[in-house]
Amino acid sequence: MQDLQIPNGYFQLLNMYLLQQGMDIFALPFLAQHQTQLRHVLSLPIDSQSTYSFFLEVIELTRQHLHCPELVLEMARLIRPEHFGVLGYMASRSNSVAEALHNIIRFSRLVIDGAAVIPMQMLHQDKKIYLSWPLHDARYAMINELTSACMAHLAKQIFPASLQLLSMQFAHIPQMARYHYEKFFGCEVGFGHAQYSFVISSDSLDLKSELADPSLMQLLLRQAEEAIASKPRYENLDQHIHMRVAEYLRVQKSVPKIEQIANELHVSARTLQRQLNDLNSSFKKIVEMERMKRCEQLLQQDIPLTDIAMQLGYSDQSALARAYKAYSGQTLLRRKQQLKASAEP
Repeated sequence: MQDLQIPNGYFQLLNMYLLQQGMDIFALPFLAQHQTQLRHVLSLPIDSQSTYSFFLEVIELTRQHLHCPELVLEMARLIRPEHFGVLGYMASRSNSVAEALHNIIRFSRLVIDGAAVIPMQMLHQDKKIYLSWPLHDARYAMINELTSACMAHLAKQIFPASLQLLSMQFAHIPQMARYHYEKFFGCEVGFGHAQYSFVISSDSLDLKSELADPSLMQLLLRQAEEAIASKPRYENLDQHIHMRVAEYLRVQKSVPKIEQIANELHVSARTLQRQLNDLNSSFKKIVEMERMKRCEQLLQQDIPLTDIAMQLGYSDQSALARAYKAYSGQTLLRRKQQLKASAEP
């Protein structure tokens, strides 16, 4: 699995925390074998990126030897915009919560990058806003906790009096006592959800920042666009889109349009289709394959076929049945019977 790239600002946060505890990161015996690499990373620009696997090993060793299960939350209390690089400055200088969230979604690769990363999505539901993203892999639980905590704490600095986090939802199981989470986030915190989500009131989108600086934002925007443009295109673009379409089908129960996926990748729909053509693929093929995969999952849940058809974007049950027969060579009813029989004791 290709390693994630995370901000060197996170290494700086760890160093700041240790200094507050009166410790020199370069003199800790349990980190002795990592001194050379730590010195290198901490000498790099704060807005550059390093590998997550190294950071995870360092954090786990530190948490274990300091007997501090809540280490990532303590680190997050020290967050400043510069730890997120240009995106942190953009968030702090945005005119409103809505503008800050738009920039976070658009330029998230500048903070955490990797082929397995699926961009955050902002969903409106029942007067609430969900800023959500999936669990990529169980070993990424720590980085999801740290990033969530850093974002929440930085948001309180930018919008100190008005922005309220209604709840925080984690896709993984608790990594420490629940008390630590609730004390830090100051709201209801849940675990084992289908995806990670910040939940805020929809009224919060219009909240203004006292630090807004439109002129500086224009400079930061150009800098962020240039930084994104310089990043390499994922070699497994096809796989990335498969993951994104599957996420739409599973979480939003809808079929995405190519324009939606292209917008998330910051390219035109025509460019995305051309890139897929170069890989001997197409958006239509990907959607159909993921529809069938999701159909298999739903068939095992004893959901009526009409409901499955609706979730997968087919006009009716007959259209779903034709698509499934063309995909698998067997009828939808026959497959459902097979799955039911295999589930019986």
